Amino acid sequence: METIRATAVCRLRDYTNDDIPALVAILNQIYADEPTTVEQEQHWERTYPAGNPRLRRVAEMEDGRMAGYGSCMRPFWTARPDFYNVFVAVDPAWQRRGIGQALLAAVAPFAEENGFTKLRTSCKEDSAGTVRFLERAGFAQIGIRFEQALDVQRFDETPFLDAVERTKAAGYEVVTLAQARQEDPEADRHLYEVFAATIVDVPFPGDERAEPNYDNFRAGTLDAPNTPAEGVFIARREGRMVALTTLELLPNGIGITGTTGVLAAQRGRGVAAMIKLASLRYLKEQGYRAARTHNDTANPPILALNEKLGYRRLPGWLAWEKRL
Repeated sequence: METIRATAVCRLRDYTNDDIPALVAILNQIYADEPTTVEQEQHWERTYPAGNPRLRRVAEMEDGRMAGYGSCMRPFWTARPDFYNVFVAVDPAWQRRGIGQALLAAVAPFAEENGFTKLRTSCKEDSAGTVRFLERAGFAQIGIRFEQALDVQRFDETPFLDAVERTKAAGYEVVTLAQARQEDPEADRHLYEVFAATIVDVPFPGDERAEPNYDNFRAGTLDAPNTPAEGVFIARREGRMVALTTLELLPNGIGITGTTGVLAAQRGRGVAAMIKLASLRYLKEQGYRAARTHNDTANPPILALNEKLGYRRLPGWLAWEKRL
């Protein structure tokens, strides 16, 4: 272990799976409106791609409590990355003590050691302290992903039902993944094919594009503890899957839309609205209080759909980049 020069009460050490509960506690203080769980973080640990470069460090107090966490990794979800992703989280009770700076200094060189000269990270738009921290560390903003929210208990789908009926009359139907699995033993693979064909069209800040991978799709959607098969909605036409929308169900009564995608040949026919409405109906019936979604500013069709449905703007996620 090595001592952090910024404070006499902390030291840096390697991260282990035993740190998951403490990390979850810190994350849920920082991101209280979108909490994670020990089960979810254990799942991410089990399904992390073998061989993908990653360095993680923990800032530990003298009594063994975790004060902060830092990581630097190759972004396995991105096509042809020319950067590494860095993340630092410090217990709010121990912020502004130099711990974040020490963690960043400990993990950031890992990118250069692996031949990369750029770092990227993100933070909430309204997190003034984090914005100052990143600016002082030499990061520059490269984009923003909007976050929008909808009160599902007050949401009235009546104005949209005629349009849904027209889409259904054109031959489209909505089923859940749970239902599709009962009819098709290859439902998971067929759903992935729709995801892979549509996710590549989704823009992310900094011209980033997704790299579809079946194992990652299984980990992030099909097998994720917070995404039940009943919370994955599929549009079919003539028995063929043509669109999907997925939900991540959080323990605080919020459902996040993970992915909404429609095959290119089926767009402009109300399919996205039809499956989004099915997901909102599910959240309402299950007692969830709100739906949230994150979208890049360069994705006007889905932003327009969300606004039509009544989503309201929340502080977004700023994307940052630093050249080493």
